[in-house]
Amino acid sequence: MPTSTSSPGPSAPERIAASWHRSRLAGVDPVRAHGSLSPVDIDPRGSLYEAAGPVLNELAENLDGTTYATVLVDRDCRIVHRWCGRVQVARAFDGLGVDLGASLLEERLGTNAPGTALETRLPVQVHGAEHFAEMLREFSCFAMPIRHPVTHRIEGVLDITSLASDANPLLRPVVQRAVTDIQRRLQDGSRTTDKQLLLAFHEAVVACRGALVAVGENLTVANQTAQDTLTGADIAVLRILLQDVHLPGATVMDMNLESGEAVHVRAEVLDTRRLAALVRLEPREPRRGVSVSALIETAREPGTILVAGPPGSGRTSLARELAPSSPITLLTGATTVLEGDGNWAKQFRRRMAAGVGTVIIDGLELLSDALLGVVADALESSTRAHVVMVSAPLTELSEHTAAVAALASRVEEKLPLAARRDEIPGLARELLSGINPDAFLTPGVERILVEHRWPGNVRELRAVLAHAAARRRFGAIVPTDLPPKLVSVRGSVPGPRAAVRPLDQAERDVILHELIKHDGNKAAVARELGISRTTLYAKMRALRISTY
Repeated sequence: MPTSTSSPGPSAPERIAASWHRSRLAGVDPVRAHGSLSPVDIDPRGSLYEAAGPVLNELAENLDGTTYATVLVDRDCRIVHRWCGRVQVARAFDGLGVDLGASLLEERLGTNAPGTALETRLPVQVHGAEHFAEMLREFSCFAMPIRHPVTHRIEGVLDITSLASDANPLLRPVVQRAVTDIQRRLQDGSRTTDKQLLLAFHEAVVACRGALVAVGENLTVANQTAQDTLTGADIAVLRILLQDVHLPGATVMDMNLESGEAVHVRAEVLDTRRLAALVRLEPREPRRGVSVSALIETAREPGTILVAGPPGSGRTSLARELAPSSPITLLTGATTVLEGDGNWAKQFRRRMAAGVGTVIIDGLELLSDALLGVVADALESSTRAHVVMVSAPLTELSEHTAAVAALASRVEEKLPLAARRDEIPGLARELLSGINPDAFLTPGVERILVEHRWPGNVRELRAVLAHAAARRRFGAIVPTDLPPKLVSVRGSVPGPRAAVRPLDQAERDVILHELIKHDGNKAAVARELGISRTTLYAKMRALRISTY
């Protein structure tokens, strides 16, 4: 058995070795990992648990009295169901904190079947010593992601665990069959909810004079006003906003459309178990002073500026745009690691003494206390160059760094890209034009970009677009041009360019994906989508799908 610092062994599968590497990078302690499970209260009434319930009950009947256990985690990798065939297995889980609401994320617990399956989006078997956390090495587990047949989103992961000494190769087909059954029930539930949503839309559209949209897992329907107002990217952002609403009834949110119009989003959530909402859009007064041009005008005024935000969020680019004067000198905190404090302080003092231009300090949080003192002293001088400081988010700064940051007369916070989803389509097009002006993004790609979490922020977005542009030298960039980590189900590729309304694009992508999947067999596609061939042909004509 490996020690807490060893590798999973030379015979470990490549997928396990890669997971161990990620676990180390995440700083997981193999000895104390059980303290990171962070259980929270969970609501088991969602669509995943509703679909999985009968399947889990059947598994429990078949496995009762054995040393096997079933674990179901949601898309956040929190346990929403746990069942054990014997009381001693339940006690072992209790002792480890593997209980309802606990997080099994790979970044918290290291290599484990549910967490690694969610991370890789693939089935994973983790046996004994292949677990990163020492406390899990007495178990053998097989886990498989549960993918919604309609939206293709991963809704959760089903895992069957046994003692390592009782591991059985037949676990894989048992889990695969159970996941297939759960996915079928998810699809059936979506169809029922979509019918209810359509009925509510038809009742509401009669009295609605503004923009009205019905958003479900399998459909998007809009009145004419909404069709004239919203783009495909707007719909993608709208879906993201609605997925974060977990309470029934009316909810009001703010959103900026691609057109620049600021609107109130008044959503009536019909079903909290799955996506189903009626949305009314109402104009609102735009927020004042948030445009970059307005910030730049304000930056011409004297005073020190602080731009705070996570790495890769575009904070350095904004700092350059806000620089009150030229020339601009960029001094990074990271260089002090290689060159030492002395050389950095010398360059900083020389540029400040010149009294002209702007000095950008990129990475204020990386400076030593001694250098922070040098910066603080320089900021008190009345004859100096302008200064723009760039730092991590304010809440993450140490006491000394925060004290220097507080000397800024103006603070601009750059939010993570995931918190600025309505900006992603426009930003992506702007970045792509600088990488390859001969390429453009299809609506399907824009939706994928909006839905991604972007842990690497703008830097990651730029890398993704560079990858896609390298594959597509000119013309339309489609989902299969994106890195695999962004595309969970390949083949959602738009057909020939045509005047398809943005609100129909999602349905068009689904049909095209199924046509590609079934090699153009329309009978098979109709069966998969649950519609007749006549309806399929009508939809293909309406959506101008002529490739197949």
